[in-house]
Amino acid sequence: MALIRRLIIPGGVIVKTGPEVTVYTVGKFIEPRQRLLTDGRLVEFSEWETSERTEIAGDIASRFGEYRKSGILDGEPFEGDGTKTIQFVRTCEGWRIAAFAWYDQP
Repeated sequence: MALIRRLIIPGGVIVKTGPEVTVYTVGKFIEPRQRLLTDGRLVEFSEWETSERTEIAGDIASRFGEYRKSGILDGEPFEGDGTKTIQFVRTCEGWRIAAFAWYDQP
């Protein structure tokens, strides 16, 4: 979780789309996920890209990708897929995330 905090610029935004749009600050995004990953409710979780494309123009970049995921949540196996987009900016410390959005397929 500390790595996520370092990779997202101050004021960066994270958005979950779908029937309801939820906008997170970095802290509000990390907090429930950290609990979920450490309280034993979610185990054997894995997520991987199935396709991607990245475009770079000067000091900005955009990555668009599709992913699959699986795990066991509250004792029940699950699988899913979705789409993510990540907007990057090059800073004096290297590439950082300015915005991140995802959509989980129903």
